[in-house]
Amino acid sequence: MRFSIASLGEEPGDRFLEFVKLCELLGYDGFTHSDEKWTRDVWVRLAAAATVTERIEFGVTVADPFTRHPAILAQAAATLGEVSKGRFRVYLGAGSHFETLPGYGVVRPAVAISETIELARRFWAGERVTLEGEVVSFLGGKLDFEVPEEYRPELWVAGRGKQVLRRAGMTADGILIGSFASRGGIEYVKGEVEKGFAKTGRSWETVGLATWNYVSILDHEDDPVPPNILRGVSHALWSSRPVMTEILDSLADDVTPELRAFMRDAPYEWSPGVMAELRSLIPRGLVDSLAVCGTVEQVAERFRLLEELGVGEIVIWPFPRDGESVEDLATRLALDVFPRVRGAVDRGTYQLVD
Repeated sequence: MRFSIASLGEEPGDRFLEFVKLCELLGYDGFTHSDEKWTRDVWVRLAAAATVTERIEFGVTVADPFTRHPAILAQAAATLGEVSKGRFRVYLGAGSHFETLPGYGVVRPAVAISETIELARRFWAGERVTLEGEVVSFLGGKLDFEVPEEYRPELWVAGRGKQVLRRAGMTADGILIGSFASRGGIEYVKGEVEKGFAKTGRSWETVGLATWNYVSILDHEDDPVPPNILRGVSHALWSSRPVMTEILDSLADDVTPELRAFMRDAPYEWSPGVMAELRSLIPRGLVDSLAVCGTVEQVAERFRLLEELGVGEIVIWPFPRDGESVEDLATRLALDVFPRVRGAVDRGTYQLVD
């Protein structure tokens, strides 16, 4: 099992670099940075992080094919692959917050993502590319530098929608499952991805599977759910509302008629009132299906379950409790939880001297 940690870009520059270095020291396998609008720029930040680390790998979660033209995205990714000496992965998704960008928006995301993958791979292979796709168009462009094969980023797809997952099964190097942390959610995703496998002859032997999970450690199992965990779960439900509405009862057995009705009938808006009402209706079972929140042993047990279900990597979005820093939580996870899942990391001999 691999463990990575995620940043949304909240940390000021110096603290961000210190946090990345701490995570590398603690044994995290990867560090991903969000491409949210309008936090600090992910490409600048990860380039800086690559220069102060040696081992930890990096990823963009998630890059969309609409904000930047896919060729510009591929150019930036190849540059980061070079700077990091191959320690870089791109997670592609539909994107969000286009309401602030008139003229931009989501157009056939499953097709756009798969066409972006095709363009990027051909671009990095040194081709002069012309692509007249259903969404992506590019005419006769070629990178002005070579991208050695070992520096070419892997292209993963993040999503929950059926068409995105099926296309990902046909083309992507790996799948990043958004938020699902229980058997029902993982089996739903794997089932859709495998429909893509069936069209191409691919299998899980060559395609990676990771989860993106909201994570908090509690002192006692009956402690209240931290508000930020509940906020994350509500965003997961609302950002993929059609899919979540359809599979709601396969995720938890305590879903109420009131929540089902709200998911079906409430106005589709992100207003504080709508989101507050949604959060008030989310039962604990659904929280546990879309987040990992519990004692050290409970968190470890959930991670072991995900591993049993075929998940090879967990990307942790850490939610510290009141009075706890993100560095504290990252340290506690590495020292108290990870050894319960994959055993202790061998750090060599440490010998006291006289």
